[in-house]
Amino acid sequence: MTTSRRAAPPERRLRIPGTRNLRDVGGYPAADGRRTRWRTLLRTDALDQLPDASQQMLIDLGLRQVIDLRWPHELADWPSVFAASTRVRYRSVPLLNNEVVDGGMAATYRHMLDNRAAQLAAIARAILEPDGVPAVIGCAAGIDRTGVTIAILLSAVGVPADVVAADYALSVDSYADESSASAMTDWRSGPVSLDCRPEYMQTALEHLERKHGGARALLERHGLTAAELDRLTAVLTEPVEAATGDVALRGRGSTSDLAVARGAS
Repeated sequence: MTTSRRAAPPERRLRIPGTRNLRDVGGYPAADGRRTRWRTLLRTDALDQLPDASQQMLIDLGLRQVIDLRWPHELADWPSVFAASTRVRYRSVPLLNNEVVDGGMAATYRHMLDNRAAQLAAIARAILEPDGVPAVIGCAAGIDRTGVTIAILLSAVGVPADVVAADYALSVDSYADESSASAMTDWRSGPVSLDCRPEYMQTALEHLERKHGGARALLERHGLTAAELDRLTAVLTEPVEAATGDVALRGRGSTSDLAVARGAS
């Protein structure tokens, strides 16, 4: 009798020089027994310091699109290395106008959901374009603007809220590891202390459900059709049979399962 071994999942954090917070959001449980596809949607801090070898690593992974959420002055001062690329589509979608929002990070996330839904819908449409994935979405640190955007996309395809919130909080682990910091020349070059608690995103997602009816309803009100949202699910997720024994599906994606789904970190 032979026993087959399930292959280990890909690494969730991509330790590529020139980044501190580049992560894959694959392997998470989604709606209808599906899971998010690996190497399809990535989240990152700014891609302004990637050496040529790191750029090639991403291209070798199949990267097709970079969506940059930073403000125009950030783009001018610290341009993405992909801004003028002929090999990767580069798209700027500023998610905030440098507003100061009273009430801390949870209030800032609610503000983005309430006032930047059109931009979030534009990002979803960009994912659906031909060669829209693999895509990487990022801002300066890859935490706040990126966190809300990734939360909308994951929620829209049925990833449970606690898993989305736990994924957001993985930025703490990324910045705790300084192994890739030496090649950087800005604030990311040394120790970084973060206040990045899963409850901040959990609170924002509760607000999303209570005020907007959830991610799909919010995106529909800003122009996406039900067919497009179903296609988004097909693009970002894949079916998983329960018989495969994929432990990431147990309990429909409770936070305890995230430790299994996250892969090596």
